[in-house]
Amino acid sequence: MANHEATDPSGEPSSWSPSPRVAAVEIEERPTGELIMTCPYPTMPLPRSMVHVFVDRATRFPDRTLVAEVDADGQWQHLTYGQALERCRSVAQWLLDRGAGVDHPLVILSPSSRMHFLMAWGAQMARVPYCPVSVPYSTVRGAFPKLRWVLDRVSPSFVFAEDLSVHQAALDTIEADTPLAATIAAATFVTGDGANGSVEFSQLLATEATEAVDRSIDAIDHDTVTRYMFTSGSTGMPKGVIHNHGMHAAFLAAGNAFSEPFDETVDTRVLDWMPWSHVGAGVMRLNTVVFDAGSVYLDTGRPVPGQFEPTIHNLAEVKPTNYSGSPLGWSMVVDALEADDDLAASFFANTTQFNFGSAAMPDALAARIQKLAVANTGEPIMLNTSLLSTEVSAGILRWWPTEDHDVIGLPAPGADIKLLPVGDNRWEIRARGRGITPGYLGEPAITEAAFDEEGYFRMGDAVRFADPADPVRGLCFAGRVSEDFKLLSGTWVQAGALRSQVVAAASPFVRDAVVCGLNQSDVTLLIWPNLEQCKALADGVHPARSSAVREAIAAGLAAHNHANPASSTRVARFLLLEEPPDPGAYEITDKGYINQRAVQDARSAEVARLYAETPDPDVVTMPSHKGAPAIEHDPAGSEL
Repeated sequence: MANHEATDPSGEPSSWSPSPRVAAVEIEERPTGELIMTCPYPTMPLPRSMVHVFVDRATRFPDRTLVAEVDADGQWQHLTYGQALERCRSVAQWLLDRGAGVDHPLVILSPSSRMHFLMAWGAQMARVPYCPVSVPYSTVRGAFPKLRWVLDRVSPSFVFAEDLSVHQAALDTIEADTPLAATIAAATFVTGDGANGSVEFSQLLATEATEAVDRSIDAIDHDTVTRYMFTSGSTGMPKGVIHNHGMHAAFLAAGNAFSEPFDETVDTRVLDWMPWSHVGAGVMRLNTVVFDAGSVYLDTGRPVPGQFEPTIHNLAEVKPTNYSGSPLGWSMVVDALEADDDLAASFFANTTQFNFGSAAMPDALAARIQKLAVANTGEPIMLNTSLLSTEVSAGILRWWPTEDHDVIGLPAPGADIKLLPVGDNRWEIRARGRGITPGYLGEPAITEAAFDEEGYFRMGDAVRFADPADPVRGLCFAGRVSEDFKLLSGTWVQAGALRSQVVAAASPFVRDAVVCGLNQSDVTLLIWPNLEQCKALADGVHPARSSAVREAIAAGLAAHNHANPASSTRVARFLLLEEPPDPGAYEITDKGYINQRAVQDARSAEVARLYAETPDPDVVTMPSHKGAPAIEHDPAGSEL
């Protein structure tokens, strides 16, 4: 990977110019059938660290808003860059005065906030690795074991909780006379109010920063650990992914390789509901905001039915210039924009960057977005996306305009991608480069298993070529390899790809779906109806109980079945769900992605109804496909 070091700590050398937004890829074909793919374009020179970028932006733009959050009265409270720099230096000095460093990590239990930012970025200045913990781990009783697991792995010397009382019940479940109990008893707690003998955060801010902070910042390099980001734990206990400053620099260098040099006149505003414990918000978007000297407004809404109204209000008030979301979140935004012409006009007048991730964008949803864009701007917009992970900050990136919204991109500048064939134009993807984690915290065996013999990280994702005859058209997401399952016949079902197909087929009446069928004879679905789009059909009843809604969805799925009659793709039955995805049960991840396995575990009774010998009236049985052969040739039936 070229350009490992920047000539300027801020990552803005005057000699650099962006690459064209034209798709390009270099491919090496191996005799084994593997493909090695790289990008012919260079990265933007890597900044020395995000701390150096932050200091540069705060020095140049001290009066700009960095973080804004809503107070109890519904008013936005702002933290400026200048305020943040001064206060982060005080936090860093307080930590350094107590001997803190790389071996004395900090755990943050609180959700995203101004205080959270100051604690986290002050820790970075002091070279203290910090770990932002998913809030449900310390607030939802069923997730308390995951909190204990995280604390045991991190072994913190410092714990920050803006309001300790919110998390106390979880901490009280730590068994006495255990190594973890001793660790937590010895840790220094910092809180917003100094409760229970903790250190009040104001004491940190009252600390006068010295040259020791400057020396600490000067010692930061690409190998310095910045934080531990835990995976979602959807298939087991969370894994602590080690993030160093080089990973974050590589992300910025790849993402900005096609952007114009930093423009200090641009007022970047991001509205973000996603917690900073998730890499998409806490690393990628937040670091991008700081690089742009922009502002992040912490959204009080969520893309969940019943919790989305604050987001609609905030979209109108904040007028973000950049909008990012999962397809699930986008579908709710589109519903709101279609229902409110003024909101749509404001949204497209102010927003200049549009991004999606976490799942494939259904064609029908992309068409609705573009219809709104053309109606409000006169032309379609460019929807940006990528394929990254908690462990991979520079992987697959789509930097060129395309009408094929299945395309997630090609190898980003600086990323080295290996594809391994798994059949039917489907490839397992692995990544290598400066943007890859060095490993998992306290898990040497898992770390070793995560990398192949050539040092490529096994992402666990599958991709396919949009056009196998023309690779430059890009790669498409083909599901999580771990989500694939076998039917009773031994036929493999590609759950991720099938989910996207059925949601698109029954659009706009389906919000999301869970593909069931492990060790069963047929594929079935649990479906969340799109409440807004189903209102007219439902005629006053909940869409899940409406026969008209069921018929509309069945019609879309019937068309899907006609085009996809194989046992691995044909839907035999479906059941509409009334209760939305439960974040507390990990049915929906922090990034808005439906956890297929967690939903089936939490709703095992509903899954059983799908496979009952005599299904109840709420279970819709699809008519048999009369043209299907007696013994099907199933292209997805090959072994992985």
